[in-house]
Amino acid sequence: MRNAEVAFAKCKNSASGQAMTRRAALRRAVKAAELRQKRDIEHTRMRARQNQDNLDKYLQTCHDRTDAHGDWTTSTPHETIFASNSTIGLAPETIIGPYWVGGEFIRSNIIENQPGIPVHLDLQFIDISTCAPVPNMLVDVWHANSTGIYSGVVAGAGLNTTFLRGVQISDAEGVANFETLFPGHYEGRVNHIHVTSNRGGKLFDNGTYIGGTVNHIGQLYFDQELINAVEAMSPYSRNTYQLMHNSQDFLTSQQASSDHDPFLDYVMLSEDPDDGLLMWATIGINGTADYNALASPGAWYYKDGGVDRSPTGFPGGFPGGFPGGFPSGFPSGFPSGFPSGFPSGFPGGFPTGFPGGFPGGFPPMPTGSPTKFWGPCMKKKRDASSA
Repeated sequence: MRNAEVAFAKCKNSASGQAMTRRAALRRAVKAAELRQKRDIEHTRMRARQNQDNLDKYLQTCHDRTDAHGDWTTSTPHETIFASNSTIGLAPETIIGPYWVGGEFIRSNIIENQPGIPVHLDLQFIDISTCAPVPNMLVDVWHANSTGIYSGVVAGAGLNTTFLRGVQISDAEGVANFETLFPGHYEGRVNHIHVTSNRGGKLFDNGTYIGGTVNHIGQLYFDQELINAVEAMSPYSRNTYQLMHNSQDFLTSQQASSDHDPFLDYVMLSEDPDDGLLMWATIGINGTADYNALASPGAWYYKDGGVDRSPTGFPGGFPGGFPGGFPSGFPSGFPSGFPSGFPSGFPGGFPTGFPGGFPGGFPPMPTGSPTKFWGPCMKKKRDASSA
């Protein structure tokens, strides 16, 4: 991380880094115009978010810029709206979770027949050692559907389902684009998108891949108030799991650093949620890293379908993100599923050293019952109305 800070300072001020930011802003502006034209949207207002220095500030900062920039129009400069303030810092590694499926389809549209709020996802990968985009890299994303179900795994919709999963090859700008949906939440986890990057994988004619070296394992998150707005709409409102907040999730802090914001920047394409969102992030990676030892799949997808690879004795529906296998001494006789309020209700605490090999150490568990969330945007509006 110390080396990353030096590299970040170099990247941020370099001519190539500034030029890349301008190109990214233009690319996102063109995509937003294309999406609006395709969906016949008459745009009236736009929203974006601004990054801060660390997770605590990210959670306490209003990222809805609509009121601050109510005069934004189609003639507003691209760099004002679409240039991210994200710094090109090294993205911390996190665990891959039990729902990764190796060998997924190489495709940009991963929605299939799932309902939900459309999201166009623009991810740009930068090698922090060179300040350059990383082309020809396999970028794998997967997430739960609107009601908290993953495809492709026994503990989800089944081994032969493939919705909301896919792989793209990064272009010359290090960009991979996906057409997907806003993910739902599930037990113990806030809404999030998993992402890995992989170099050197072998591509097959049937649109799948195998092998290669995983050089980043990450997760992407969303502003809480955006989550709250989406979760109030159908089909998300039919989700039976208790809604988790960013401040409660035991993995959110693992992805934040002073140089990396794990929350996606976004614009709403119109006032109508059905028109969806354009969301983006710049992800700084070490292009030569090797995290294959941490990339344990829950299943593999082969020519003839999916094959289960989940660890023996894996509890069905485990909430979201532990690496393959459990440490020795895992409590015997643990009931199916987890008690209400997990993880604070975990019996006896976690075994010493759990889990082995977790990058950066295991994140601290929440203490006590979290207070009712009061978002910074709502607080700002409340204060303004009472003034």
